[in-house]
Amino acid sequence: MLRTHLAQQSEPCSAAEISSALGQDHPDRNIKNTVVRTSLKGLVAKGHARRTKQGSSVFYTAAATQKPAAAEPEAAAG
Repeated sequence: MLRTHLAQQSEPCSAAEISSALGQDHPDRNIKNTVVRTSLKGLVAKGHARRTKQGSSVFYTAAATQKPAAAEPEAAAG
């Protein structure tokens, strides 16, 4: 849910903005700011998200996805 939300954004978002947006998208769930922050840290650690700091604010974006490596050897085989 969090990775999908980040991937759909065209600009970096703060954890608070992400929490608010997810809360609106999923009103039946209790989205906590601390859980979103912890999850974002995990995504950054795994390379699925990027963290940037502007002044005292921290913003997150989805990490750029790479094309699957399996597609490249097929083209080179010919």
